[in-house]
Amino acid sequence: MGSVSRFEGRNVLVTGGLGFIGSNLSHALVHAGANVTVLDELVAQHGGDRRNLAGLDGVRLVIGDIADPSVAVEAVRGADFIFNVAGQVSHHESMTDPLRDARLNVTAHLEFLETIRRHRPEACMVHTSTRQVYGLAQYFPVDERHPTIPRDINGANKLACESYHRLYATVHSVRTVSLRLSNIFGPRQCLSKPGLGFMPVFLARALRGEVLQVFGDGSQTRDCLFVDDLVTAMLEAALRLDDGRLESGDVVNIGHDQVLSLKLIAERICAIAGTGSRAEMVPWPPHLDRIDIGAFQGDYRKAKHLLDWEPTTSFEAAAQKTLDFYGANTWYL
Repeated sequence: MGSVSRFEGRNVLVTGGLGFIGSNLSHALVHAGANVTVLDELVAQHGGDRRNLAGLDGVRLVIGDIADPSVAVEAVRGADFIFNVAGQVSHHESMTDPLRDARLNVTAHLEFLETIRRHRPEACMVHTSTRQVYGLAQYFPVDERHPTIPRDINGANKLACESYHRLYATVHSVRTVSLRLSNIFGPRQCLSKPGLGFMPVFLARALRGEVLQVFGDGSQTRDCLFVDDLVTAMLEAALRLDDGRLESGDVVNIGHDQVLSLKLIAERICAIAGTGSRAEMVPWPPHLDRIDIGAFQGDYRKAKHLLDWEPTTSFEAAAQKTLDFYGANTWYL
């Protein structure tokens, strides 16, 4: 992508940069010649790891909380771009400890927005949200005008966080866009902690040759996106904020046009892994059934139009690349 060269020499802050998405983004930015600062609190449950930045030279690493002004003010100083990836992603954990989820996904981000408003409002900020804000789909494909009726605490808090980013754009002229992400997977995703999504569970079990448990009849659909394609979308969103081609405060769906059932996803991962693992349908655990969103199929025409972006990696190719990565980096297991 030719436009990535526009990051050369620019100052970029990545919050949550030791985690899955943030670390992959940091690798891409360093390779593009950016001056990268990573701010990460290394929350135990979230899967961040210093080893995710292995092999990168020149990254300034700040261990701290985005809600702590004494840390955040210095981190945002001089930033041209901010990728706000920090947050709690477990839907189940959000239901068992809703106040913690609110602190991490709402209050902390409001503190961070205040820091940006006061100290670096000219920076262009890309905030990662989730398609979970939509809840149960009322029609397919789900576009950005679809009602937002979250089905769990995490989705509700992510929607609130989006609203604060939009408000700071319209009222305080902070330059920001929120990307509503589908199921993202790929290298550097934590495979050893629960609650980080079904894909890392499937991948870990397949690598070990274990049974992949699929809840219900497995007919519910998802569109899974390779992390490299997401990184491209995030970079394009930042650049279009920078040159005014993207309206500040906007929200954009990011996902894949390839829609597969969970049963088929599990079966294809088993086949690609080649370890003797297999998929098995099991009854829904009641505590998870209550917050499941059912089938999902996103509408990504807005991203294609505004970002000139579309995914380039098929599910099968992405799964092969991902399994190859973990095969060569077994410490993730």
